[in-house]
Amino acid sequence: MADLNIYEGQTPAWCPGCGNFPILKALKETLAGLGLEPHDIMLVSGIGQAPKLPHYIKGHTFNGLHGRSLPVATGIRLANHKMQLINITGDGDCYGEGGNHFIHTIRRNLDIAHFVHNNQIYGLTKGQASPTSAQGTASKTLPTPRALYRFTNLILF
Repeated sequence: MADLNIYEGQTPAWCPGCGNFPILKALKETLAGLGLEPHDIMLVSGIGQAPKLPHYIKGHTFNGLHGRSLPVATGIRLANHKMQLINITGDGDCYGEGGNHFIHTIRRNLDIAHFVHNNQIYGLTKGQASPTSAQGTASKTLPTPRALYRFTNLILF
C-alpha cells in the first residue's frame, strides 16, 4: 500500500466528529490500495460540507455549482478515459439540487465513482431539511415537523 501522506491536501474545515472524516480516510486508503498516484486522480464536487472533500486530497480537482457536479464529471469522463474519476456530493447536493443530473448520469452508465454523503440534512446551511431527512424532522429552519416522506435512491434501481 502506498504512503497515505502523498494524498494530503488542505486541512479539513469540518467540525470535530463529522461523519465526513471516516469517508475521507477510507477514500485515501482505497486510493493507496489501488496504487493510484495523485496525478492519476480527478475529484469533482459541487457545494456543501461533503463536497469540500476534494480540497483535502491531493489530486486534480474541480469544484462546481450546487447540484451540478455530475454534468462536469460527465464531460471530464468523455474527454479523458484514463483518469480515475471520483464525484463527491452530499444528499442535498445530489438528490435535491442535482436530482435530474443524478438520474441521467445513471442512465448513461459512465465510469464515474460517485459518493453521496447522506447526513439527512443540508450541512452547510446548518439544519435545512434535505430530500433524505426523515418524516417528522424538525430543525431551526424547519420548526414544523416535516410532513414529506424521505427520498431513497434505492427506488431508482
